[in-house]
Formats: sequence, C-alpha cells, structure tokens
Amino acid sequence: MLLDLLDGALADRAGALAVDDLTYTDLHAGARRVARRLHERGVRTGDRVAIYSENRLGFAFAYLAALRLGAIAVPMNVLYRANDLAHALSDARPAVIACSASVVPFAEQANSGNATVVDVADVESWARTSEIRPYDSTERPQPDDVALIVYTSGTTGTAKGAMLSHGNLAAIASQVIAAWRWQACDTLLLALPLFHVHGLIAGLTASLCAGGRVVLRERFDARDALERLGGGDVTMFFGVPTMYVRLLEALAGRRPPPPLRLYVSGSAALPAELHRAFAQRFGASILERYGATEFGFALGNRYAGPRVPGSVGVPLPGVRVRVAAPHGAQPLPAGEIGELLVSGPNVFCGYWRRAAASREAFVTGDDATRWYRSGDLAQYDAERGVYRIVGRIKEVIITGGFNVYPREVEDAVEALPGVRACAVVGKPDPARGEMPVAFIETSEALDADSIAAALRECLASFKVPKEIRFVENLPRNAMGKVDKPALRASLDPTRIR
Repeated sequence: MLLDLLDGALADRAGALAVDDLTYTDLHAGARRVARRLHERGVRTGDRVAIYSENRLGFAFAYLAALRLGAIAVPMNVLYRANDLAHALSDARPAVIACSASVVPFAEQANSGNATVVDVADVESWARTSEIRPYDSTERPQPDDVALIVYTSGTTGTAKGAMLSHGNLAAIASQVIAAWRWQACDTLLLALPLFHVHGLIAGLTASLCAGGRVVLRERFDARDALERLGGGDVTMFFGVPTMYVRLLEALAGRRPPPPLRLYVSGSAALPAELHRAFAQRFGASILERYGATEFGFALGNRYAGPRVPGSVGVPLPGVRVRVAAPHGAQPLPAGEIGELLVSGPNVFCGYWRRAAASREAFVTGDDATRWYRSGDLAQYDAERGVYRIVGRIKEVIITGGFNVYPREVEDAVEALPGVRACAVVGKPDPARGEMPVAFIETSEALDADSIAAALRECLASFKVPKEIRFVENLPRNAMGKVDKPALRASLDPTRIR
C-alpha cells in the first residue's frame, strides 16, 4: 500500500531531508495542510485534482495531498496548450486545477467545467501555514483505488487517461527501489518533469518511499546539472537520452564530476554510441530501463552489470514479460521479433472512461494471465539474457522522451490556409532520438516559419515539426494512402522500408 510505504519512511526519517531543504516531517505535514484546504473546497474520495505546473514544491504538496484525501491526482504536461489541455480537462473533469502563474490563463481558458483554479504558489503557502489544521482520516485508500491518471495519446492522437492505483504505485516504487538498490542515504538530482511517470513515480515517489532525498529542479539545464552533480552529495541522476547528450556537450573543456552511484536513462532508446561516450567521459555506465505510462517500468539493465548498450536488460522484480506475435499471447522463440507483453502488480487498471480501449489493451494467455499489450516490438537475446526494443507497432514519434502522434499534427497543419495535405514522420536525431518532420502538399508559396508559429499556438512545443518540407504531391499507393515509408526513406536512406 502506497501510503504505508510513505508513512514508514516518515516514521524512520522524520528529521531527514526529503525534498530540497524540507524534512520528511515538513513535507508530509505540509501536504496534510494542503489536503485540509482541498477538502474545504469540496474535494472528496475519487475526485480529480489536476496539477498543471513546472517542477516545484507546490506540485509535490498537491500530489501528496490528493493521495491523503483518496482523490485522484491528474498531472498535466506543462507544455500543453489549448487543444491538449481542453481535451484532458474535459475528460478528467477535475474538481481543482493547481497551476503555476505562467499557465493560469491557459487553464482558465480550457476549463470548461466547474473546476476551481488555484495557483501552486497558494498551495505552497497553505503547506507552510501552521494555523491550518492538518487533514487526517481513519479511512485510507485501498490498494485498488485509483491514485493517478496520466494522459497518454492513442494512435489517433486522442489522449487517454491511464489509471494507476495505489497498489500499482506501491509496486512500481518497490520494484525500482529493489532493482536499483535505493537507500535512505541516496540523494537524487531530479530535473525530469513531474507530469511524467519517470519523474513522478520513479523519481519523487520512489525516493520518498525509500527515505532518500530529492534535489528538485524546475527544468533541466545542463550546466546547472553539472555543477550540482559535482557538489559531492548527489548519488543518482535520472534522465532521458537528450539530457545525456546535453551533459556531454556542456562538459567540453571541463573536468567531469565524480562518478555517481547510478545514472538511469529511459523514455526513449539510448543510442549505443551515446552510452559508450558517456561512460568514457563521466566514468559511469548509464543503466537503461524500459517503461510506459501504463505500467511504470518493466525492464532494466542489471545494477551490478553487465549493462549492455542497446538493450533494456531483464524484468524488474515482480514483473513478467514475454515476446509474442502481435495480437497474440503465445511466447515466440528467442531471437524472434514480436510485441512485448507485460504482466505484474505494476500494470495499470485501464483507461479512464474508455472501457473498449481498456479491453483492447490486454490479451489473455492460456493460463488466464492478463498481459498488457505494449505496442512495442521486442526481441529476446538468449546469448546475453537481455531484451531489446527494436521498433513500434504504432506510428509514434518519440522525441526527447515525449510521444508525438502524427495524425494530431497533420490535422493541425491541414487546418491552415493553403495546405492540401500533410504527412508527419519521424527523422532520426542524435540528441532527441527522433524529431517530427512535416511534408506539406501545396501549390502555393507558403512560409515554414509562419506555419510553425501557428502550430505553436495550438500544439505543445515538442509536437511542432522541427522541419517543414513543401512538395507538390505526396507519394501515395494504389489505394490513395500516403506512402509514409517512402517519406521516411527520403529522410534516412539507410532506413529499411
């Protein structure tokens, strides 16, 4: 049970630092005060509390307060703008939206319901106001109660809310603590966004369950990170491949920080060359892991090694995986490529208000085990005893750890004047993994900068194509469907069609 893990660390580490300069007592007492204020505003068990903010203490207080109330925390990508935010808010129907001042206008504009909008600065003030009586209740959430809804887009680009229970979060935290040998003496430098499972669950939640300390950064800055990594007290750093590229760039001409106990990478494939270059310059081998919103984490290279570049290692404690033919559940022989299936106490409850999508997300094996269909193509390397992710069934572009679904971007582009048709594909990028490129079919003289500016008004910045190419006619097959493999091949001639 998640609250049992959090309260156990509080009991053991009351006076120790938890987040920045806040002790465990400070943090949890503050969260209970915030829970009192939310309760006074009508938040009850099962109600949603949306959090639309950069990394800051107010985010942590609001999240922990929701857990205490038995409410459901709904982190929102702070890069969301009109389209994404309006959809997520109308779907989640939160009672409260806690957001930073910089995005209050977007929240108020997208708030089509009756949600109360509060500034996270006020949340932080409540947490520090000793006159507020801390919330307490004898009724605690049960393991199957939903604790978190995280929005993740489907193949059509329509966002779905993945529901993670208190039991799921407890399992995920326990799994990474065991796999990565997390101890109370560890200090994690956390610059990953808290609206993502990597930052919120593997970073903040697991650290607070382990009794460790989090040094929180509002956003990632390579030079700031290097300085903090060299301070001598940080023992762990979690990032996406792009962050490791930036750290290497920032290190040029400088002395590297002392090797940390653990560097972890996830959310996108870590290029083998980057793995080797980082180890050479930083004196530490990155531990690559594999996860998803729907199950947190399933695979990871072994803590004690070997850490195989290009692989995602072995199942985490308590997790079962298998490689199966798409839409099936029977395991394929080692070496064959198929869809990766995941089972375990970490696997989510289903999609919020999406019964059909929830059913389609699972397949049942002969032994009645329910397997989550990841949509990722994987291969088991029997010789080394590790798994490799080799592709995706769905046409998702992963850029800097974020998912971009082409259809959503194409719809936005095709709504602009002068555009006949649009196709968006991923182009390999050494820093971000991939970047979205838009091919626009038009007979007019259009301006790429103007199109990009228009898209930034309605799409999150990571979804805006980094390259825009104009063509007279998009390549199409006999059925009139755009030949996207041909477009990808034109960007990367080495890509196999």
